[in-house]
Amino acid sequence: MLRPTGAGGRLPSTLSTPRAAQSYREQFHPLHGCTGPRCSAGGARPAGRQVSAAPRRRGAGLVSLRAHGSLRAGQRRGGLERAGRSERREPARGPGSGAMAAAGGSAKLVEMFYDVVSPYSWLGFEVLCRYRHNWSIELRFRPAFLGGIMKETGNQPPAMVPKRAEYMMKDIKRMAKYYQVPVQIPKDFFGSVIRKSSISAMRFITAVDMTQPQFLEPVSRELWMRIWSRDEDITQPESILAAAGEAGLPSALAQKLLAMTSTPEVKNRLKETTEEALKYGAFGMPAVVAHVNGEAHLFFGSDRLELLGNVIGEKWLGPVPAASKPRM
Repeated sequence: MLRPTGAGGRLPSTLSTPRAAQSYREQFHPLHGCTGPRCSAGGARPAGRQVSAAPRRRGAGLVSLRAHGSLRAGQRRGGLERAGRSERREPARGPGSGAMAAAGGSAKLVEMFYDVVSPYSWLGFEVLCRYRHNWSIELRFRPAFLGGIMKETGNQPPAMVPKRAEYMMKDIKRMAKYYQVPVQIPKDFFGSVIRKSSISAMRFITAVDMTQPQFLEPVSRELWMRIWSRDEDITQPESILAAAGEAGLPSALAQKLLAMTSTPEVKNRLKETTEEALKYGAFGMPAVVAHVNGEAHLFFGSDRLELLGNVIGEKWLGPVPAASKPRM
């Protein structure tokens, strides 16, 4: 069983093993709301300030459904009923529009633009999931395409620069240990990450976000687990479907979502979200945008979350804040 140890959140040495990565999914997910098999299905979330992911996403991804072992009957019926509906569209949100929506309450809107090809995005994703229970924030995850951002800004992956690549290999290991996320460098880093595009995976996540947003977080997490913990493919349809299954998506529903990835609606939504990130000034991922008093503040990388807390008037409590520790 993996548990945070001490206020500094030290990582158990066994977290670097594949077995520990599996244990992370099943036992450590209580960090995101007590969703492990030993947690009750309802009301087990830690005490403290809690804000839903967004009003438009009722119950969006707050629970890693796979950790429960099976979907509850009501959730299963709801998901299958929604599968037959046309995909839900929402008005395009420009920079600052979300801030106005959140202006009526004390919670500050925090958006994270991410791509599962980015290990630093996974680190930031998990930590923000934990802080959702500690900070007064309205947290929204925004799937985008890192390749498009790199192209538009003239940037290139750190691994393409020899010295940066050498540093990155060491840095990811340190960051994974500090943030307690089972990131492992793929054996063929260039072949599995750099040369292959994440476009198919991100279109699938976009389709999930558009029609089944309650699965956004678990599906994203499972894709990260495949590429960045188990060194498995995320580019082929069967790989994406396997991740969807691990996340709790019924097979028929996952197939429908996969078919949606070739539609103009999904392609355009991913493009629009990527363009929105660029308008905020993104040049890489994760790109975290905090809306404070009508102003958008951009933070790049997973190591700026302490500064994010300072800007939104919240306290940084380390990589695993006390209220997010598992209750076994």
